[in-house]
Amino acid sequence: MVHTEKTRFLAKLIIYLISAHTAIYVLNNYAHGKIDMFYVWAEYTPIILIFCLVPLAAILFLSTHLARQASVVLLGILAAELIYNIYTRFAASTSFSVREPALLWKIFYEGSFGMMLVLEVIASWLAFNLLREIHKHLSPSSENPS
Repeated sequence: MVHTEKTRFLAKLIIYLISAHTAIYVLNNYAHGKIDMFYVWAEYTPIILIFCLVPLAAILFLSTHLARQASVVLLGILAAELIYNIYTRFAASTSFSVREPALLWKIFYEGSFGMMLVLEVIASWLAFNLLREIHKHLSPSSENPS
């Protein structure tokens, strides 16, 4: 695969977005645990690990000859995260707490939730554009300009 200036730029943007997304995802889950008595980290650890480690693993391959496969993995995992996060946010039971959680944790939770969704959408769009750019250079018509 030929890395063009555009594919390198898109890969770099995706790497920054996924890194920020992972940090925000961890903050969101920590804040969720602070405001919701029934949210147990141990119960959600496999999901948290999948949604943090798979995108991080995929971005390691964006600058290699496996960029196409990494883009496909990112498209799949980011779509799954988006659906899962929206579903669990709005379909989950209302939080029950013995004592009222600090307002700061509620703000962190709501703010990080919104930022996560925005980053997931932007990163998906960039991964799709990267995949299109890769396919442009892999298509037989681009190799035979006659």
